[in-house]
Amino acid sequence: MAKIEKLHTSSFIFYPDGRGFYYMKLKEGEQVSVEDVTQIVEFIKGKNGGERRPVLIELGYGSSLSEGVYEFMAHNENRFSTADAILISTFAHKIATTFYLRHYKPQRATRVFNDVFDALAWIEKQQ
Repeated sequence: MAKIEKLHTSSFIFYPDGRGFYYMKLKEGEQVSVEDVTQIVEFIKGKNGGERRPVLIELGYGSSLSEGVYEFMAHNENRFSTADAILISTFAHKIATTFYLRHYKPQRATRVFNDVFDALAWIEKQQ
């Protein structure tokens, strides 16, 4: 079995999952910046040939996104995903994701989930 290369930073872990999507886990209490997202784009270009896939984004307890990340995720043509499944577990994340969906109106299919199995089932339909 081939070893999966992962991008580790102080604020997240990102890697291509063997099931055909990307997985991004925001670490507890950390904030993801536009520079972090740019690192992901470069990682995909270098390690995965720039292949776009759906992404499962798991928000760790107390994690957040800095200014500009929502805009990048919603409207940037250089995005690395074809669809976004956002996995939340706190009320604060529910408020943030509701704001993101209503205010930024992402151009790609985007859904918010409380259950990882529901998120995985939806991602499978997006492939």
